[in-house]
Amino acid sequence: MNAALIAFSYLIARWLSKPLIHLMKYRVAPEAMPGSLGLDPAKPVVYVLPQRSWIDLFALQRICTDLGLPLPARISHSLPTPERAGLVYLPALLETFARNRAGDSELARMMAVAADRADYDIQIVPVSIFWGRDPGQETSLFKLIFADSVQAGRLRKILIGAANGRNVLANFGKPLGYREFLINAGAGSGHNSEQVVQKLARALPRALHFHFLRARTAALGPTLLRRSVVLKGVLESEGVRAAIIARARGDNSSLEKASIHARKCAEEVAADYSAATIRVMERVLTAIWNRVFKGVEVQGLERVRALAQSHEIVFMPSHRSHADYLLLSYVLYTAGLVPPHIAAGINLNFWPIGGLLRKCGAFYMRRKFSGDPVYTAVFRAYVDSLIRRGYSIEFFPEGGRSRTGRLLPPKTGLLAMVAESGLRSKSRKVALVPVFLGYDKVFEVGSFFKELKSGQKQRESAEGLLKATKILGKSYGRAYVNFGEPTILQDHADANLPGWREAMAADPNTRPDGFSKWVRGLAFEHMRRIQAASIASPVGLVACALLASPRRAATEDELVDQIAHFIDLLKPWPGGAELMLPNADPKSILAWAAPIARIQRVEHPWGDVLLAVGRDGVLMTYNRNNIQHLFAVPALIAAFFRTRGILSEELVLTGCRALYPFLRNEFLLPWSVSDCEPVARNYLERMLAAGLLLRDADGRLRRPEVGDPAYSGFAALGRVLGETLERQAMAVLLLTEEKKRGGPVRREQFESDCRLLAERMAVLTGREAPEFFDKGLFAAYLDTLIEVGVVTTGAGGVLILDARCDRIAERSVELLSDETRQTLLQLLARRRGPSSAEPPSNEPAGGADASPGRSAEAVMTETDSGL
Repeated sequence: MNAALIAFSYLIARWLSKPLIHLMKYRVAPEAMPGSLGLDPAKPVVYVLPQRSWIDLFALQRICTDLGLPLPARISHSLPTPERAGLVYLPALLETFARNRAGDSELARMMAVAADRADYDIQIVPVSIFWGRDPGQETSLFKLIFADSVQAGRLRKILIGAANGRNVLANFGKPLGYREFLINAGAGSGHNSEQVVQKLARALPRALHFHFLRARTAALGPTLLRRSVVLKGVLESEGVRAAIIARARGDNSSLEKASIHARKCAEEVAADYSAATIRVMERVLTAIWNRVFKGVEVQGLERVRALAQSHEIVFMPSHRSHADYLLLSYVLYTAGLVPPHIAAGINLNFWPIGGLLRKCGAFYMRRKFSGDPVYTAVFRAYVDSLIRRGYSIEFFPEGGRSRTGRLLPPKTGLLAMVAESGLRSKSRKVALVPVFLGYDKVFEVGSFFKELKSGQKQRESAEGLLKATKILGKSYGRAYVNFGEPTILQDHADANLPGWREAMAADPNTRPDGFSKWVRGLAFEHMRRIQAASIASPVGLVACALLASPRRAATEDELVDQIAHFIDLLKPWPGGAELMLPNADPKSILAWAAPIARIQRVEHPWGDVLLAVGRDGVLMTYNRNNIQHLFAVPALIAAFFRTRGILSEELVLTGCRALYPFLRNEFLLPWSVSDCEPVARNYLERMLAAGLLLRDADGRLRRPEVGDPAYSGFAALGRVLGETLERQAMAVLLLTEEKKRGGPVRREQFESDCRLLAERMAVLTGREAPEFFDKGLFAAYLDTLIEVGVVTTGAGGVLILDARCDRIAERSVELLSDETRQTLLQLLARRRGPSSAEPPSNEPAGGADASPGRSAEAVMTETDSGL
């Protein structure tokens, strides 16, 4: 009678849910199903659902029908076949195995029969069906009734489905081989059916139970606490209470006044995460991305999906656009993963965007923490609470958007807080995930170059937001997201921070010895992992090739050949398999990039000529800088042949060993100094294979003849590092000149002189790359000279030069073109000393018709009509 009643109820439920299932809108994870699932079509499939739910079964049947997967059916007396899949609910599995007797159920008998047949195997596929993406914040009666819950009964489940049927996520786990599981569980062919069930009772249900828990956490995240509860926990933390007491004593004020200040700080910082807002923003962003981008390409997502089930994740991406935090959260959400809480600059906390981002998980931080210990304590406590409760976090280690397209050196303040909280946490390990975010064209690139050419940085505001809507009428190509190889925080500390476990066990509030140095090393290693996960976008490749051509012009055939050479050098890239390359031939790459970069075409009977001119040529340097580091080593090798046609292989390798430390620090290259030689040998072999270098009978290397078609590609490769090598030559020549003068060389004055020299060089040579005279690049070069021992710092910050500085100067000059070398040496010979370097007068020096003195930035701005 019970069986008949259940069957009748099942039919009624199926009939009632038909409209709901028909209108259901869902997405599946992983994407690209069913191929990404890796099912063997010759083996039967058994789906496992985490709870008894007919509506979940009906949804699964609809999804399997759409995707062409085997249709699930409840297990009866017959075994599943490749054409007819089985279905098991985890509670039934637990109950069956708990009885420990083979004959208690049809399921147990099926498992026993399958175990006894050596030629029979089953693919067990765990499937989680999430109705809505609410992690379980019980803040209203509506959510108590309609939010998805594992405890929901059949009637409530129908209500949940009706409320959330347009936002369903089906998470398919990797197939588990039943026979393989039997072997791992120790159940061999000599065991009888009852022993098999007993073995599985201790292993399979437990493994599936933990899988479903991890899958739910990865998709929905931990249960959300009300914001008021979070704020209360932060304000009651030990560090914040101590800071409040210290402020009251220091200001000679009451604890109540100090507590009010602490609460204001907490209110300023804390996010107000809302699953409903995330869902609305997903729809809005889908419309925006479809309008401004021609697609979003993602790589490495499966690695993140696996990490999310076993680790706390901290995303640390590159930062080039305000679209970055929206894009990353969007990609994760649409892939079925919970979006992270995002550390955003306080400059974004303006109406109306500030509150909206806060609802999407943004928590705000000031640019500077100094001067307010209470704010520092509150922010630290808030970050600690996020890590402790298992929320994923996102922050940008560069500290701000790159104005040049280059990856910036990392800031370590927030990383230190995250690392300290992660090491203190007793739950899961913390994974730092590098993310390279790229675009065929960045929204803000025009304003970036205005800022670099002495323009004022525009403050974010509602008015600016309205002006930004003009991007909706333009096309920006594709956006790209590449997830790199993660660093497991605790494992990295075990290898590089001795004694941290003992130190933090003794006093969790004290940082271990060497903590700051370890964090700095961790930060730079992470940046190198971001570079290893670079995205060689079509526009970046074309920009790299065209800007390396004389006068930024090349014939179409020549440009296609150069792009082909560049791609060959990156397959495979010695940095690892994380590199993201375009899936297209060089001609298609050029056709895609030309309209986006606004490359001009001049038709000619012998073949069209392509040019990058004016403002568009300047803006292309941003895309070039995104990927310039990918060609640093082969470009250096090609530069050695600028003034010499033939070199021995050993001489080339010696030059690479000498100059690689400078390239490594400037471009944050992923290889250590000790790995430089094998990497250089790898590139030499590939350049030889591509015809970019030739080997003579005596083993020496020589460049192609000028009439050889490969020569243009080789020459372009040698010019990729032109500006970098010029900056390095400027710096080291300036040092040697100061050494000859005999006076003290102070760092601040030296860096200022480097910038002045570069500005003058830029005007005289027609350089249209604002980062060419970036003071920070000269500072980094000087840091490397100090690191390798060529320069030391004496008393009062005076720089002391080693004798090797002269040899480095000679070697650097050899890498320059004849014209550049002559211009640079003439500038140094005629430059004014520091004492005579006075500001230009506002009065014309040559009478009424003469032009007043202007800065290099002003001259460049004037010659660039677009800026």
